[in-house]
Amino acid sequence: MARSERRSVPDEQSRLQVKPVVWAAGVIGVFALALVSVAIPLNAVAFGMWVPLAFLLSAAHAGALGVALFYPRTVSVVACVAVYLLAVASADLTVVWPVSVTTLIGQALLVGVLGVQQVWSVGLLCWGGGVVAAVAAAALVPHDVPVSGNLVLFSSITGGVFVVALIVQQWRQISAQLVRERRLSADEHAKRVIAEEKTRVARELHDVIAHSMSLINVQATTARYRHPGLDARIAAEFDEMAAASRQALSEMRSVLGVLRSTQTGGELVPQPGLERIPELIDSARRAGVDITAHGTELLEDREASGIAGIAAFRIVQEALSNVTRHAPGARTEVRFGRSGDELTIVVRNGAPDRVANAVQGGGHGLVGMQERAAIVGGAVRFGHLDDGGYEVRAVLPLREMSDDPQEFA
Repeated sequence: MARSERRSVPDEQSRLQVKPVVWAAGVIGVFALALVSVAIPLNAVAFGMWVPLAFLLSAAHAGALGVALFYPRTVSVVACVAVYLLAVASADLTVVWPVSVTTLIGQALLVGVLGVQQVWSVGLLCWGGGVVAAVAAAALVPHDVPVSGNLVLFSSITGGVFVVALIVQQWRQISAQLVRERRLSADEHAKRVIAEEKTRVARELHDVIAHSMSLINVQATTARYRHPGLDARIAAEFDEMAAASRQALSEMRSVLGVLRSTQTGGELVPQPGLERIPELIDSARRAGVDITAHGTELLEDREASGIAGIAAFRIVQEALSNVTRHAPGARTEVRFGRSGDELTIVVRNGAPDRVANAVQGGGHGLVGMQERAAIVGGAVRFGHLDDGGYEVRAVLPLREMSDDPQEFA
């Protein structure tokens, strides 16, 4: 299922990328149709061109514009040849010649489209080829009308359009590169935040587990002295337990040393647990959060797992921090519930009163909540409410996930 979902994402992205091209081709096609509908009667009546020939050459020149996005080099050649033939086929040279108004408009549009959508050489080929075709027609066909002004106007307008198209193309490329760089930066920032959160969780796991392992080591080491006359085999088992616990502590310190960065020192304060959550709520209230709490008496559980306590504290802490950043002034409710050994935490806030002051974030704190809950076998859900507020709901088991010794055999 996950694999099919991963395949569907590129397909959706491809469809969204093709769609603007289709729209552009449709708009250009409409311009081409309008141009050919004007060029055919103009070439046949004003220039005295044979009607079938006027239809063929006008359709070829304007039609090249309609398919320019799909066959750029081919339409460049076709358009330049059409410019030459349209000039040569004109019988009446008393009007604008060798480039008519419709030919000028069609060639300028074609140069602009190719300059924006393709590499610069294709647009340059279309512009230079059109100018050469017009000059060749003026040089090869006998005429009595002045053509220098027409050729200069044709070259200047199409050349100016080509320069503007190059500027637009460069602007698009720079914008696309900036978007890619921002996306890469955002991805790297997300990975760094998640890695830092995992490192922090690892340190907290070390502090919690090391405390228990130290107790086991002390009890196992002093067993033969606290219980005189202990059987030799039982005393040997206690010694093995002590050695195993010392080895486990040493390995945990080695792993933690790899995870710690050189900039962060050891955290010497005790890790917070369930008993510190009311203090956290009071601190948020003193900071100006309009907060009410229900069920805090359910947090007085001395037998709760230390890891679960840390996870509960961090989830409430992150939820209240999100309220402060994203929903300033909103009424907030924190509710705790118990069902057996499971603790339910609900942090719900209303719509923010000061939307303009809300801070936009990346949502990595929510990812950290999920990871902490998953460590203890719990789950976190979050989402927007119908009234414009937001709710975070976590369910955490407060005891060990399993006490069956066979699972560890």
